[in-house]
Amino acid sequence: MALWKKFDKILTNVQTYVCAVLFMVIIVIGAINVFCRYVLNDSITWAEEAMRFICIWLVFIGSSLTIRIDGHISIDILQSILKNTKVKFVLYVITRIVAASFLVVLLPASIQLVQNMSNSYSSAVGISYSVVYLSFPIGAVSMLLSFLSAVPKHAKEIKDGGEAK
Repeated sequence: MALWKKFDKILTNVQTYVCAVLFMVIIVIGAINVFCRYVLNDSITWAEEAMRFICIWLVFIGSSLTIRIDGHISIDILQSILKNTKVKFVLYVITRIVAASFLVVLLPASIQLVQNMSNSYSSAVGISYSVVYLSFPIGAVSMLLSFLSAVPKHAKEIKDGGEAK
């Protein structure tokens, strides 16, 4: 268990660092492109496509961080109405299992998509689309690991009479 906690902490730190770096790269590319467009009257042709691809990676890696804090938008009106902590606990666990199952079902298709796109390249940036689509399998695995870490912790909070945070 201690090894899992250490791995989980390292994974969380890596995810946070990667998200911060990707966000900063988007800001820098965007700022440089705005400067070039409005001051030099000549925008960078690859900037928008690069920012879009980086944003895709940021969303998938960031989603796993959001799972860790149980911050995804969800319809929790039923859970807030319920007074029975056992029912809240079961409802919480079922909804997270459904979400994780969705990722497991889509994972093989996303891997196939990465393989199919290996010969297709973006027009402006010039990288293979498989690099862009690789964000889904990596993000899905990262989200599944986050579910494994966060769901037991949040479920215990609910079972003990609190709310998942």
